[in-house]
Amino acid sequence: MTNQKKIILLFIVLHFSITLISAQSSYLPIIPEPQKYEFNEEKFYTNNEVIKYELYCAEDGLIKTAINDLIITAEKYCKTTITNESNAKKIIHIGTTNTSDVFNSLLSKYKLKPYGNIGSEGYVLLVNGNEIVVLANSNVGIFYGIQSLKQLFRASSITKEIPGVLITDWPSFKYRAVSDDISRGPIPTLDYMKYQLRRLSEMKVNTFIHYVEHVVKTKNYPEFAPDDGSLTIDEWKEIADYALKYNITVIGGFQSFGHFQKILETPEYAHLGESGTLISPVKPESYEFLENIYDEMIPAFHSDIFNINCDETFDLGKEDSKKLVDSIGYAEVYYQHIMKLYNIVKKHNKRIIMWGDILIQYPYLIDKLPKDILIGTWDYDYHASFDHFIDPFKDSGNELWVVPGVLNSRRIYPDFNKAFKNINQFTKEGYEAGATGVLNCFWDDGGTGLFSNDWYGAAYGADKSWNVDSDNNSFDKRYSRGIFASKNADLFMSAIRKLNELRFYELTDGMTDKFMFVDLLPKVGKENKVSLADLKKGLKVLDEASEYLNKAELNNYEDDAEYLQYIIALYKTLMLERFDLLEAAEDYSQAELQIDTNPSISRTKIINSINLITKIITNQKKLKNEFEYLWLKENHTYALNWVTDKFDNKIKEFEDVKNLLFESLKRLDSSKPILSQKNVRLAISELPGKYFTEWMMINPLPNKDNATTSNIDYLSDMGGEASANPKVTQEFYFDNEKYRWRRVVSNKQDIVNLNEISDQNVNKGVMYTFANISSEDDKNVTASVGFSTGLEVFLNGESIYSGSEKELLPDEHKFEMQLKKGKNNLLLKITKTSDDWGYSFRLLDVDVRNSKNRYRIIKMGTE
Repeated sequence: MTNQKKIILLFIVLHFSITLISAQSSYLPIIPEPQKYEFNEEKFYTNNEVIKYELYCAEDGLIKTAINDLIITAEKYCKTTITNESNAKKIIHIGTTNTSDVFNSLLSKYKLKPYGNIGSEGYVLLVNGNEIVVLANSNVGIFYGIQSLKQLFRASSITKEIPGVLITDWPSFKYRAVSDDISRGPIPTLDYMKYQLRRLSEMKVNTFIHYVEHVVKTKNYPEFAPDDGSLTIDEWKEIADYALKYNITVIGGFQSFGHFQKILETPEYAHLGESGTLISPVKPESYEFLENIYDEMIPAFHSDIFNINCDETFDLGKEDSKKLVDSIGYAEVYYQHIMKLYNIVKKHNKRIIMWGDILIQYPYLIDKLPKDILIGTWDYDYHASFDHFIDPFKDSGNELWVVPGVLNSRRIYPDFNKAFKNINQFTKEGYEAGATGVLNCFWDDGGTGLFSNDWYGAAYGADKSWNVDSDNNSFDKRYSRGIFASKNADLFMSAIRKLNELRFYELTDGMTDKFMFVDLLPKVGKENKVSLADLKKGLKVLDEASEYLNKAELNNYEDDAEYLQYIIALYKTLMLERFDLLEAAEDYSQAELQIDTNPSISRTKIINSINLITKIITNQKKLKNEFEYLWLKENHTYALNWVTDKFDNKIKEFEDVKNLLFESLKRLDSSKPILSQKNVRLAISELPGKYFTEWMMINPLPNKDNATTSNIDYLSDMGGEASANPKVTQEFYFDNEKYRWRRVVSNKQDIVNLNEISDQNVNKGVMYTFANISSEDDKNVTASVGFSTGLEVFLNGESIYSGSEKELLPDEHKFEMQLKKGKNNLLLKITKTSDDWGYSFRLLDVDVRNSKNRYRIIKMGTE
């Protein structure tokens, strides 16, 4: 090698080394980010070393756990031995203030003072050339200092060194909590719950709550708990005891007002209910039931707090409690219920935490509540300000927690973009308002969301709970290095963020699970449309996410990559099967056209259709099997069938098409006419745009004037059609009959078939359907509708269109709508005059997204 080449090579090596050192020095690979840290010129080399640790504090269970984990981590990632029995030159000094003269001399040597301002959970961590010092005011602080050191050892598996640094760290919030919904979907096994606790503890989470409805098996009331997915009182105690080893306190809880459906569905307890979702506040046996549950549950937990929940009490005042609500008011009945529960919990010398949503609606109740009640004020959307959720409690005298989170209900994958904005802003404003805790919630109604896909949000919530001002820009790198011990920084997070771009696209709107099981096949004799909107863009996103993931090297918590890989494969399979289905439909259409002129080509086309449908069936079976495997690694079998039954139904539908195709092939081979495209269920074409398929509806009303488009205002009891702005479960009366608004999702991608959706058979009738449309500014848009009945459209209380048709042809009629800035109320009044009863509705030339019956016009990429 020439001297010139040597000089160039040396320059490259030096440049790389300087760049690496600079990159290392710009942030610490620790989650959560420490409050204060300063780098020095020293380096603590970690590769194949022998390090002695010296302890200057009482060695309790917490310290033993932390040191044991540190020993395992150093051996695994650095091939380094940490022991208390060697004469090694490298030493880790671990101690609390004023415990020994030796340790105090060491503190003097490095000018480390007893840091009173770090409190009982804070710590000081000094890394020098051959010595590391972990100093705290308590063993809890030592535990957290070692968690940070453990992450530094992980990251050093790449650089073979820990940079010299002085960390001074303490938490922003007293309570750094996580809540896992284990009642509306997956219910983790005890092993997975313990895994959650261990993993959260190293991110300095100190409180855990399980959201509990019917999944506790008590001795007094064992009937309502599912055998394959509930925890006994002894198991709750086991979890609570285990958590203490990792400085996590598990708070017990039981949903105690609304969300009572599962318990009330059990015949033995149906008599306690009101309208099927609420335990009745006017029946003494309701309180006997709750008290007996509390008496069994509360002693299993070490916390002085018990969670009664009591949110979303939609059915209060609907049936048995109506008389009392009419007499003293909704708010007072709610208050009386809370106070009864408060007094029951007080008998156990505990205090309650409760949700704040009803109190925000009736803020005068806050002043009436006992001041030892802890309130969790919650919201999972992003807002420029969370004043609405914080201000009512700020000066109340009640301890306050802010409750952001990852809303993973009925989603294939979380929208981390929304979740991070929600957590960041809500936590910051909560801190400024004096909140003592952050409760980061994970909701997974429906069963498609698995917790292993939530860890990114759990880490971000932990980061903000400990250090409200932690650096967002370095979060991915810190998470990658400190938690995953990844060599290639943030490629795994790049895959997650890339995948989250699917939230922008019409086809994968919001990444909800509607995309998994939407009806792609028509019934025999019918037609259907399949959307390909943004499909090629979506496939490009998946390819890029997969490329990031394949390059990411996770050396810790590797299972996270397996779960993410499944989501990418799931989306790709669901997208490509749409191409395959449309190709199969087109091939069969060509077979029909050429059956008389060229039966050989027809036969080839039918065989190709069979092959494409078989491919879809095979891929769906593979997705189902992989989902089962990933589910069971985390969870009990309970609720698994909520998802796998849908896979089975979809597979069954495609197998039916395959059988019909074989029937046509038999006919062709027997020189008989083949089945029509409609009769093999392949009369499928491409959907031209996004239709409104999620609405709020009521059951049919009688068509009193027998008109093609009824002129009667059936909503007079709720202010009339011009004022209609219904809420879920809101009720009204017409002709002394009660009607209730409910959310409905069409199983078609274009039309809303009211004959299928309505649970009442009527020859003639009237239905109302309602949605919101939000717009960033005043905007004139074109609406496109089809209907087989009489239709009248109201926008913000004004009738803007009416007509009648005998046959439903989507997009047959168009009219202009003038939207105002903000929220617009859209009410459709549909009059039944024929056997068919349905409609289609969409907006042309604008991009629309929705959550339930709330639609919004968006600008792509600015969500």
